Amino acid sequence: MSDKNAMYVGIDLGTSTSALAHVRSDGNPEIVPNADGERLTPSVVFFDRFEGVKLIGSAAKDGGDPERTVRHIKKHMDDPSFVVEIDGEKWTPTEISALILSKLRKECSKIVGNIEEVVITVPANFNELARKATVTAGRLAGLKVRRIVNEPTAAALYYAHTQSVRGRILVYDLGGGTLDITILNVDGDNIDILLSEGARHLGGSDFDEILIDLIGQKYQEQNGRELILDAPQRRRLLALCEDTKKRLSKLNVVSEKIGSEEFGIAEVELTRDSFEEAIKRLLTRTVMLLEQALDNLDLTAADIDHVVLVGGSTRIPKVQELLTKQFGKAPISCGNVDECVALGAALFAQRARRVSEVCNHSYGTLAIIEDAVTGSKSVQNSVVIPKNTPIPCSMSQTYMTSEDNEELIEVEITQGEDPDPRYVDIVGKISLRVPPGRPAGCQVTVTYSYDENQRVRAQIYDEESGLKKDVSIEYDGEGVLKESDIERKSAYLKQIKIV
Repeated sequence: MSDKNAMYVGIDLGTSTSALAHVRSDGNPEIVPNADGERLTPSVVFFDRFEGVKLIGSAAKDGGDPERTVRHIKKHMDDPSFVVEIDGEKWTPTEISALILSKLRKECSKIVGNIEEVVITVPANFNELARKATVTAGRLAGLKVRRIVNEPTAAALYYAHTQSVRGRILVYDLGGGTLDITILNVDGDNIDILLSEGARHLGGSDFDEILIDLIGQKYQEQNGRELILDAPQRRRLLALCEDTKKRLSKLNVVSEKIGSEEFGIAEVELTRDSFEEAIKRLLTRTVMLLEQALDNLDLTAADIDHVVLVGGSTRIPKVQELLTKQFGKAPISCGNVDECVALGAALFAQRARRVSEVCNHSYGTLAIIEDAVTGSKSVQNSVVIPKNTPIPCSMSQTYMTSEDNEELIEVEITQGEDPDPRYVDIVGKISLRVPPGRPAGCQVTVTYSYDENQRVRAQIYDEESGLKKDVSIEYDGEGVLKESDIERKSAYLKQIKIV
Protein backbone atom coordinates (compact mmCIF):
# COMPACT_ATOMS: atom_id res chain seq x y z
CA MET A 1 0.00 0.00 0.00
CA SER A 2 1.18 3.55 -0.59
CA ASP A 3 2.23 5.78 2.29
CA LYS A 4 -0.57 8.18 1.44
CA ASN A 5 -3.26 5.58 2.04
CA ALA A 6 -1.39 3.44 4.57
CA MET A 7 -3.24 2.11 7.56
CA TYR A 8 -1.02 2.20 10.62
CA VAL A 9 -1.84 -0.87 12.70
CA GLY A 10 -0.17 -2.24 15.82
CA ILE A 11 -0.89 -5.53 17.57
CA ASP A 12 -0.03 -6.50 21.13
CA LEU A 13 0.02 -10.31 21.05
CA GLY A 14 -0.08 -10.77 24.81
CA THR A 15 0.19 -13.66 27.23
CA SER A 16 -3.21 -13.01 28.83
CA THR A 17 -4.89 -10.62 26.39
CA SER A 18 -4.24 -9.29 22.90
CA ALA A 19 -5.27 -6.04 21.25
CA LEU A 20 -5.20 -4.31 17.87
CA ALA A 21 -4.91 -0.55 17.46
CA HIS A 22 -4.79 1.84 14.51
CA VAL A 23 -3.96 5.51 14.07
CA ARG A 24 -6.93 7.71 13.30
CA SER A 25 -6.86 10.50 10.75
CA ASP A 26 -6.18 13.01 13.55
CA GLY A 27 -2.90 11.23 14.37
CA ASN A 28 -4.09 9.63 17.61
CA PRO A 29 -4.18 5.87 18.16
CA GLU A 30 -7.23 3.94 19.28
CA ILE A 31 -8.04 0.34 20.11
CA VAL A 32 -10.28 -1.45 17.62
CA PRO A 33 -12.81 -3.69 19.40
CA ASN A 34 -13.45 -7.28 18.38
CA ALA A 35 -16.83 -8.66 17.29
CA ASP A 36 -17.85 -9.06 20.93
CA GLY A 37 -17.31 -5.35 21.52
CA GLU A 38 -14.26 -6.00 23.68
CA ARG A 39 -11.17 -3.80 23.49
CA LEU A 40 -9.01 -6.63 24.84
CA THR A 41 -9.28 -10.16 23.46
CA PRO A 42 -8.27 -12.91 25.90
CA SER A 43 -5.39 -14.89 24.37
CA VAL A 44 -7.29 -18.14 24.82
CA VAL A 45 -8.21 -20.75 22.19
CA PHE A 46 -10.90 -23.42 22.62
CA PHE A 47 -11.01 -26.36 20.20
CA ASP A 48 -14.67 -27.33 19.78
CA ARG A 49 -15.24 -31.07 19.69
CA PHE A 50 -18.35 -31.17 17.49
CA GLU A 51 -18.19 -28.48 14.81
CA GLY A 52 -14.45 -28.03 14.43
CA VAL A 53 -14.83 -24.39 15.40
CA LYS A 54 -11.97 -22.57 17.11
CA LEU A 55 -13.32 -20.20 19.75
CA ILE A 56 -10.96 -17.31 20.52
CA GLY A 57 -11.20 -14.85 23.40
CA SER A 58 -13.91 -14.64 26.07
CA ALA A 59 -15.98 -17.43 24.53
CA ALA A 60 -12.93 -19.69 24.71
CA LYS A 61 -12.46 -18.93 28.41
CA ASP A 62 -15.99 -20.17 29.00
CA GLY A 63 -15.65 -23.19 26.71
CA GLY A 64 -16.26 -25.53 29.60
CA ASP A 65 -13.54 -28.11 28.87
CA PRO A 66 -10.07 -27.19 30.18
CA GLU A 67 -8.55 -30.12 28.29
CA ARG A 68 -9.53 -28.44 25.02
CA THR A 69 -8.56 -24.92 26.07
CA VAL A 70 -5.14 -23.38 25.43
CA ARG A 71 -3.96 -20.42 27.53
CA HIS A 72 -0.72 -18.48 27.90
CA ILE A 73 0.73 -19.94 24.69
CA LYS A 74 3.10 -16.97 24.49
CA LYS A 75 5.12 -18.52 27.31
CA HIS A 76 6.11 -21.33 24.95
CA MET A 77 7.11 -19.33 21.87
CA ASP A 78 10.79 -19.97 22.67
CA ASP A 79 10.38 -23.73 23.22
CA PRO A 80 11.23 -25.65 20.02
CA SER A 81 9.81 -28.88 21.41
CA PHE A 82 6.44 -27.61 22.66
CA VAL A 83 3.25 -28.71 20.87
CA VAL A 84 -0.38 -29.04 21.88
CA GLU A 85 -2.19 -32.19 20.71
CA ILE A 86 -5.97 -32.14 20.46
CA ASP A 87 -8.05 -34.73 18.57
CA GLY A 88 -4.84 -36.28 17.23
CA GLU A 89 -3.73 -33.00 15.63
CA LYS A 90 -0.59 -31.22 16.79
CA TRP A 91 -0.47 -27.44 17.12
CA THR A 92 2.68 -25.40 17.57
CA PRO A 93 2.75 -22.18 19.61
CA THR A 94 3.15 -20.33 16.31
CA GLU A 95 -0.06 -21.80 14.87
CA ILE A 96 -2.09 -21.13 18.00
CA SER A 97 -0.83 -17.55 18.04
CA ALA A 98 -1.81 -17.28 14.38
CA LEU A 99 -5.40 -18.23 15.31
CA ILE A 100 -5.51 -15.29 17.75
CA LEU A 101 -4.06 -12.93 15.14
CA SER A 102 -6.54 -14.22 12.55
CA LYS A 103 -9.46 -13.34 14.82
CA LEU A 104 -8.12 -9.83 15.38
CA ARG A 105 -7.53 -9.29 11.67
CA LYS A 106 -10.90 -10.66 10.57
CA GLU A 107 -13.06 -8.85 13.12
CA CYS A 108 -11.20 -5.54 13.32
CA SER A 109 -11.10 -5.28 9.52
CA LYS A 110 -14.90 -4.98 9.53
CA ILE A 111 -14.51 -1.73 11.45
CA VAL A 112 -11.41 -0.06 9.98
CA GLY A 113 -11.08 -1.72 6.58
CA ASN A 114 -8.72 -4.35 5.22
CA ILE A 115 -5.70 -4.99 7.45
CA GLU A 116 -2.55 -6.36 5.84
CA GLU A 117 0.56 -4.64 7.18
CA VAL A 118 1.16 -4.53 10.93
CA VAL A 119 3.69 -3.98 13.66
CA ILE A 120 3.59 -6.71 16.33
CA THR A 121 5.07 -6.28 19.79
CA VAL A 122 7.10 -8.78 21.82
CA PRO A 123 8.69 -8.69 25.29
CA ALA A 124 12.11 -7.06 25.27
CA ASN A 125 13.64 -10.27 26.58
CA PHE A 126 12.19 -12.48 23.82
CA ASN A 127 14.97 -14.49 22.21
CA GLU A 128 15.64 -15.12 18.53
CA LEU A 129 13.38 -18.18 18.30
CA ALA A 130 10.41 -16.43 19.95
CA ARG A 131 10.77 -13.38 17.69
CA LYS A 132 10.95 -15.51 14.58
CA ALA A 133 7.92 -17.52 15.72
CA THR A 134 5.96 -14.29 16.21
CA VAL A 135 6.73 -13.10 12.67
CA THR A 136 5.72 -16.50 11.31
CA ALA A 137 2.45 -16.39 13.27
CA GLY A 138 1.67 -13.11 11.52
CA ARG A 139 2.42 -14.61 8.14
CA LEU A 140 0.16 -17.61 8.86
CA ALA A 141 -2.61 -15.16 9.72
CA GLY A 142 -2.21 -13.45 6.34
CA LEU A 143 -0.41 -10.42 7.71
CA LYS A 144 2.73 -8.70 6.47
CA VAL A 145 4.76 -7.99 9.60
CA ARG A 146 6.54 -4.73 8.85
CA ARG A 147 8.39 -4.76 12.12
CA ILE A 148 8.71 -6.47 15.46
CA VAL A 149 9.02 -3.89 18.25
CA ASN A 150 9.70 -4.38 21.95
CA GLU A 151 6.68 -3.86 24.19
CA PRO A 152 8.33 -1.29 26.50
CA THR A 153 9.43 0.74 23.47
CA ALA A 154 5.88 0.81 22.10
CA ALA A 155 4.53 1.79 25.51
CA ALA A 156 7.10 4.58 25.81
CA LEU A 157 5.91 5.95 22.46
CA TYR A 158 2.37 6.06 23.76
CA TYR A 159 3.35 7.77 27.02
CA ALA A 160 5.40 10.34 25.10
CA HIS A 161 2.43 10.96 22.80
CA THR A 162 -0.29 11.23 25.45
CA GLN A 163 1.44 12.11 28.74
CA SER A 164 4.22 14.30 27.30
CA VAL A 165 6.85 12.50 29.37
CA ARG A 166 10.37 13.73 28.66
CA GLY A 167 13.85 13.00 29.91
CA ARG A 168 15.24 9.72 31.19
CA ILE A 169 12.34 7.28 31.48
CA LEU A 170 12.14 3.84 33.07
CA VAL A 171 9.40 1.61 31.68
CA TYR A 172 8.26 -1.01 34.18
CA ASP A 173 6.31 -3.59 32.17
CA LEU A 174 4.78 -6.35 34.27
CA GLY A 175 2.30 -8.27 32.15
CA GLY A 176 0.70 -11.67 32.19
CA GLY A 177 3.88 -13.63 31.58
CA THR A 178 7.00 -11.46 31.62
CA LEU A 179 8.73 -8.54 33.29
CA ASP A 180 10.55 -6.02 31.10
CA ILE A 181 12.52 -3.07 32.42
CA THR A 182 13.65 -0.56 29.81
CA ILE A 183 15.51 2.71 30.36
CA LEU A 184 15.36 5.27 27.58
CA ASN A 185 15.82 8.92 26.76
CA VAL A 186 12.81 10.75 25.38
CA ASP A 187 13.39 14.11 23.69
CA GLY A 188 10.38 15.23 21.73
CA ASP A 189 9.96 12.85 18.82
CA ASN A 190 13.33 11.16 19.44
CA ILE A 191 13.49 8.04 21.59
CA ASP A 192 16.81 6.36 22.38
CA ILE A 193 16.76 3.02 24.18
CA LEU A 194 19.67 2.77 26.61
CA LEU A 195 19.07 -0.65 28.11
CA SER A 196 16.54 -3.46 28.39
CA GLU A 197 16.53 -6.09 31.11
CA GLY A 198 13.88 -8.60 31.95
CA ALA A 199 12.77 -11.98 33.13
CA ARG A 200 10.74 -14.66 31.42
CA HIS A 201 8.05 -16.38 33.45
CA LEU A 202 7.61 -13.53 35.89
CA GLY A 203 4.17 -12.02 35.57
CA GLY A 204 0.50 -12.28 36.38
CA SER A 205 0.17 -15.96 35.50
CA ASP A 206 2.93 -16.75 38.00
CA PHE A 207 1.02 -14.82 40.66
CA ASP A 208 -2.04 -16.95 39.81
CA GLU A 209 -0.03 -20.13 40.47
CA ILE A 210 1.01 -18.76 43.86
CA LEU A 211 -2.64 -17.96 44.63
CA ILE A 212 -3.53 -21.62 44.02
CA ASP A 213 -0.99 -22.66 46.66
CA LEU A 214 -2.33 -20.03 49.05
CA ILE A 215 -5.91 -21.19 48.51
CA GLY A 216 -4.84 -24.80 49.05
CA GLN A 217 -3.22 -23.82 52.35
CA LYS A 218 -6.36 -21.96 53.51
CA TYR A 219 -8.55 -24.87 52.39
CA GLN A 220 -6.51 -27.34 54.44
CA GLU A 221 -6.67 -25.11 57.50
CA GLN A 222 -10.46 -24.97 57.29
CA ASN A 223 -11.31 -28.43 55.95
CA GLY A 224 -8.62 -30.50 57.62
CA ARG A 225 -7.58 -32.12 54.37
CA GLU A 226 -5.48 -31.36 51.33
CA LEU A 227 -7.11 -29.68 48.34
CA ILE A 228 -6.94 -32.34 45.61
CA LEU A 229 -7.13 -31.06 42.05
CA ASP A 230 -7.08 -33.00 38.83
CA ALA A 231 -5.91 -31.20 35.68
CA PRO A 232 -9.33 -29.82 34.65
CA GLN A 233 -10.07 -28.62 38.21
CA ARG A 234 -6.69 -26.94 38.42
CA ARG A 235 -7.32 -25.06 35.17
CA ARG A 236 -10.69 -23.88 36.45
CA LEU A 237 -9.10 -22.74 39.69
CA LEU A 238 -6.43 -20.85 37.75
CA ALA A 239 -9.16 -18.90 35.96
CA LEU A 240 -10.76 -18.17 39.33
CA CYS A 241 -7.39 -17.04 40.72
CA GLU A 242 -6.96 -14.57 37.87
CA ASP A 243 -10.28 -12.93 38.80
CA THR A 244 -9.46 -13.08 42.53
CA LYS A 245 -6.13 -11.35 41.94
CA LYS A 246 -7.86 -8.50 40.12
CA ARG A 247 -10.41 -8.12 42.91
CA LEU A 248 -7.67 -8.02 45.55
CA SER A 249 -6.23 -4.99 43.78
CA LYS A 250 -9.45 -3.16 44.69
CA LEU A 251 -10.60 -4.96 47.86
CA ASN A 252 -8.79 -5.89 51.06
CA VAL A 253 -10.70 -9.17 51.56
CA VAL A 254 -12.15 -11.64 49.05
CA SER A 255 -13.90 -14.95 49.76
CA GLU A 256 -14.27 -17.89 47.38
CA LYS A 257 -16.04 -21.25 47.64
CA ILE A 258 -13.47 -23.94 46.87
CA GLY A 259 -13.62 -27.73 46.68
CA SER A 260 -16.11 -30.37 45.61
CA GLU A 261 -19.06 -32.30 47.01
CA GLU A 262 -16.86 -35.40 47.15
CA PHE A 263 -14.02 -33.90 49.18
CA GLY A 264 -15.82 -31.04 50.87
CA ILE A 265 -16.42 -27.39 50.09
CA ALA A 266 -14.87 -24.59 52.10
CA GLU A 267 -15.38 -20.86 51.90
CA VAL A 268 -11.81 -19.57 51.73
CA GLU A 269 -11.11 -16.01 52.79
CA LEU A 270 -8.16 -14.27 51.17
CA THR A 271 -6.72 -10.93 52.19
CA ARG A 272 -4.67 -8.53 50.15
CA ASP A 273 -1.94 -8.70 52.80
CA SER A 274 -1.71 -12.51 52.59
CA PHE A 275 -1.57 -12.39 48.80
CA GLU A 276 1.13 -9.72 48.76
CA GLU A 277 3.15 -11.69 51.32
CA ALA A 278 2.83 -14.82 49.15
CA ILE A 279 4.20 -13.04 46.06
CA LYS A 280 6.86 -11.17 48.02
CA ARG A 281 9.69 -13.32 46.64
CA LEU A 282 8.76 -12.54 43.03
CA LEU A 283 8.29 -8.85 43.78
CA THR A 284 11.72 -8.77 45.44
CA ARG A 285 13.13 -10.25 42.25
CA THR A 286 11.65 -7.36 40.24
CA VAL A 287 13.39 -4.90 42.58
CA MET A 288 16.69 -6.72 42.07
CA LEU A 289 16.25 -6.45 38.30
CA LEU A 290 15.54 -2.73 38.67
CA GLU A 291 18.76 -2.26 40.61
CA GLN A 292 20.69 -4.35 38.08
CA ALA A 293 19.38 -2.21 35.21
CA LEU A 294 20.42 1.00 36.96
CA ASP A 295 23.84 -0.41 37.87
CA ASN A 296 24.51 -1.48 34.29
CA LEU A 297 24.17 2.16 33.21
CA ASP A 298 25.95 3.56 36.30
CA LEU A 299 22.72 5.32 37.27
CA THR A 300 20.90 5.78 40.55
CA ALA A 301 17.18 6.02 41.17
CA ALA A 302 17.57 9.80 41.37
CA ASP A 303 18.75 9.85 37.73
CA ILE A 304 15.33 8.64 36.50
CA ASP A 305 12.92 11.45 35.66
CA HIS A 306 9.79 9.30 35.34
CA VAL A 307 8.77 5.70 35.97
CA VAL A 308 5.86 4.62 33.75
CA LEU A 309 3.67 1.57 34.21
CA VAL A 310 2.76 -1.01 31.58
CA GLY A 311 0.87 -4.29 31.95
CA GLY A 312 -2.14 -5.36 33.99
CA SER A 313 -0.06 -6.67 36.90
CA THR A 314 1.15 -3.14 37.68
CA ARG A 315 -2.33 -2.53 39.12
CA ILE A 316 -1.32 -4.58 42.16
CA PRO A 317 -1.01 -1.95 44.92
CA LYS A 318 2.17 -3.51 46.33
CA VAL A 319 3.92 -3.12 42.96
CA GLN A 320 3.22 0.61 42.92
CA GLU A 321 4.23 0.89 46.57
CA LEU A 322 7.61 -0.76 45.89
CA LEU A 323 8.30 1.49 42.91
CA THR A 324 7.40 4.61 44.90
CA LYS A 325 9.79 3.53 47.64
CA GLN A 326 12.56 2.69 45.17
CA PHE A 327 12.42 5.96 43.22
CA GLY A 328 11.08 8.40 45.79
CA LYS A 329 8.11 9.31 43.58
CA ALA A 330 4.94 7.66 42.43
CA PRO A 331 5.04 5.97 39.02
CA ILE A 332 2.94 7.37 36.19
CA SER A 333 0.01 5.33 34.93
CA CYS A 334 -1.88 6.10 31.74
CA GLY A 335 -4.84 4.20 33.17
CA ASN A 336 -5.15 1.83 30.23
CA VAL A 337 -1.94 -0.06 31.10
CA ASP A 338 -3.32 -3.12 29.28
CA GLU A 339 -3.75 -1.19 26.05
CA CYS A 340 -0.79 1.17 25.83
CA VAL A 341 1.48 -1.37 24.12
CA ALA A 342 -0.92 -1.88 21.20
CA LEU A 343 -1.57 1.87 20.99
CA GLY A 344 2.17 2.56 20.95
CA ALA A 345 2.70 -0.09 18.30
CA ALA A 346 0.25 1.72 16.03
CA LEU A 347 2.21 4.93 16.56
CA PHE A 348 5.40 3.04 15.79
CA ALA A 349 3.88 1.80 12.53
CA GLN A 350 3.20 5.42 11.61
CA ARG A 351 6.96 6.11 11.80
CA ALA A 352 6.31 9.58 13.16
CA ARG A 353 9.23 9.31 15.55
CA ARG A 354 12.87 8.30 15.48
CA VAL A 355 13.43 5.28 17.71
CA SER A 356 16.86 3.87 18.42
CA GLU A 357 16.60 0.32 19.79
CA VAL A 358 19.25 -1.91 21.37
CA CYS A 359 19.84 -5.65 21.15
CA ASN A 360 18.52 -7.45 24.18
CA HIS A 361 20.87 -10.42 24.20
CA SER A 362 24.57 -10.93 23.60
CA TYR A 363 25.60 -13.15 20.70
CA GLY A 364 28.95 -14.89 20.48
CA THR A 365 30.70 -18.18 19.90
CA LEU A 366 32.54 -20.82 21.88
CA ALA A 367 36.31 -20.35 21.62
CA ILE A 368 39.47 -21.55 23.35
CA ILE A 369 40.67 -18.64 25.48
CA GLU A 370 44.14 -18.45 27.08
CA ASP A 371 44.45 -16.85 30.51
CA ALA A 372 47.00 -14.03 30.24
CA VAL A 373 48.26 -14.63 33.78
CA THR A 374 48.33 -18.41 34.19
CA GLY A 375 48.63 -19.44 30.53
CA SER A 376 45.89 -22.04 31.02
CA LYS A 377 43.39 -22.56 28.22
CA SER A 378 39.67 -23.24 28.44
CA VAL A 379 36.57 -23.15 26.26
CA GLN A 380 34.63 -19.98 26.94
CA ASN A 381 31.77 -17.96 25.51
CA SER A 382 33.37 -15.19 23.44
CA VAL A 383 30.87 -12.34 22.89
CA VAL A 384 30.79 -10.80 19.40
CA ILE A 385 27.76 -8.51 19.79
CA PRO A 386 27.37 -7.29 23.39
CA LYS A 387 23.93 -6.88 24.91
CA ASN A 388 22.43 -3.37 24.61
CA THR A 389 24.40 -2.53 21.45
CA PRO A 390 22.38 -0.05 19.30
CA ILE A 391 20.73 -1.76 16.34
CA PRO A 392 20.78 -2.51 13.49
CA CYS A 393 24.42 -3.48 13.76
CA SER A 394 27.11 -5.77 12.37
CA MET A 395 30.15 -6.77 14.43
CA SER A 396 33.11 -9.08 13.82
CA GLN A 397 35.67 -11.00 15.84
CA THR A 398 38.73 -12.84 14.50
CA TYR A 399 39.85 -16.20 15.90
CA MET A 400 42.66 -18.70 15.14
CA THR A 401 42.24 -22.33 14.21
CA SER A 402 43.56 -24.54 17.01
CA GLU A 403 44.75 -27.68 15.20
CA ASP A 404 46.95 -28.66 12.28
CA ASN A 405 45.24 -30.14 9.20
CA GLU A 406 41.85 -28.81 10.28
CA GLU A 407 39.52 -29.28 7.32
CA LEU A 408 36.19 -28.38 8.91
CA ILE A 409 35.75 -25.15 10.84
CA GLU A 410 32.67 -25.13 13.07
CA VAL A 411 31.29 -22.05 14.79
CA GLU A 412 28.67 -22.52 17.49
CA ILE A 413 26.45 -19.45 17.84
CA THR A 414 25.74 -18.57 21.45
CA GLN A 415 23.13 -16.35 23.07
CA GLY A 416 23.93 -15.05 26.53
CA GLU A 417 26.38 -12.94 28.47
CA ASP A 418 28.13 -15.40 30.77
CA PRO A 419 31.67 -16.53 29.79
CA ASP A 420 30.89 -20.00 31.13
CA PRO A 421 29.44 -22.13 28.27
CA ARG A 422 27.14 -23.87 30.75
CA TYR A 423 25.13 -20.70 31.23
CA VAL A 424 24.50 -19.67 27.62
CA ASP A 425 22.30 -21.13 24.89
CA ILE A 426 23.64 -22.64 21.68
CA VAL A 427 21.21 -21.27 19.10
CA GLY A 428 22.91 -22.27 15.87
CA LYS A 429 25.99 -23.59 14.13
CA ILE A 430 27.97 -22.78 10.96
CA SER A 431 30.28 -25.30 9.33
CA LEU A 432 32.82 -24.34 6.65
CA ARG A 433 34.99 -26.90 4.84
CA VAL A 434 38.48 -25.58 4.03
CA PRO A 435 41.47 -26.96 2.04
CA PRO A 436 43.53 -29.70 3.76
CA GLY A 437 47.12 -29.47 4.99
CA ARG A 438 46.88 -26.15 6.82
CA PRO A 439 48.78 -25.41 10.03
CA ALA A 440 47.09 -24.28 13.23
CA GLY A 441 46.75 -20.54 13.67
CA CYS A 442 44.85 -19.67 10.47
CA GLN A 443 42.64 -16.63 10.92
CA VAL A 444 38.87 -17.04 10.83
CA THR A 445 36.57 -14.01 11.11
CA VAL A 446 33.10 -14.41 12.55
CA THR A 447 30.57 -11.66 11.77
CA TYR A 448 27.11 -11.34 13.28
CA SER A 449 24.46 -8.97 11.93
CA TYR A 450 21.55 -7.91 14.13
CA ASP A 451 18.59 -6.41 12.26
CA GLU A 452 15.85 -4.02 13.37
CA ASN A 453 13.58 -6.95 14.27
CA GLN A 454 16.41 -8.26 16.48
CA ARG A 455 17.04 -11.32 14.37
CA VAL A 456 20.56 -12.55 13.76
CA ARG A 457 22.53 -13.62 10.70
CA ALA A 458 26.01 -15.07 11.01
CA GLN A 459 28.96 -15.30 8.62
CA ILE A 460 32.20 -17.24 8.87
CA TYR A 461 35.15 -16.15 6.68
CA ASP A 462 38.40 -18.05 6.30
CA GLU A 463 41.13 -15.46 5.62
CA GLU A 464 43.63 -17.84 3.97
CA SER A 465 41.32 -19.54 1.46
CA GLY A 466 38.87 -16.69 0.99
CA LEU A 467 35.98 -19.11 1.57
CA LYS A 468 32.96 -17.95 3.53
CA LYS A 469 29.49 -19.03 4.54
CA ASP A 470 26.49 -16.93 5.54
CA VAL A 471 23.43 -18.27 7.39
CA SER A 472 20.45 -17.16 9.43
CA ILE A 473 19.80 -18.98 12.66
CA GLU A 474 17.54 -21.99 12.24
CA TYR A 475 15.93 -24.07 14.97
CA ASP A 476 14.93 -27.70 15.03
CA GLY A 477 12.08 -29.19 16.98
CA GLU A 478 8.51 -30.40 16.73
CA GLY A 479 7.26 -26.96 17.76
CA VAL A 480 9.15 -25.11 15.00
CA LEU A 481 7.60 -24.54 11.58
CA LYS A 482 9.91 -24.89 8.61
CA GLU A 483 9.72 -22.44 5.71
CA SER A 484 8.35 -25.24 3.55
CA ASP A 485 5.43 -25.69 5.96
CA ILE A 486 4.34 -22.07 6.22
CA GLU A 487 2.43 -21.72 2.92
CA ARG A 488 0.64 -25.03 3.46
CA LYS A 489 -0.23 -24.20 7.07
CA SER A 490 -1.42 -20.72 6.09
CA ALA A 491 -3.83 -22.20 3.54
CA TYR A 492 -5.09 -24.66 6.15
CA LEU A 493 -5.72 -21.96 8.77
CA LYS A 494 -7.76 -19.95 6.26
CA GLN A 495 -10.24 -22.84 6.06
CA ILE A 496 -10.78 -23.03 9.81
CA LYS A 497 -13.86 -21.41 11.29
CA ILE A 498 -12.68 -18.91 13.90
CA VAL A 499 -15.16 -17.10 16.16
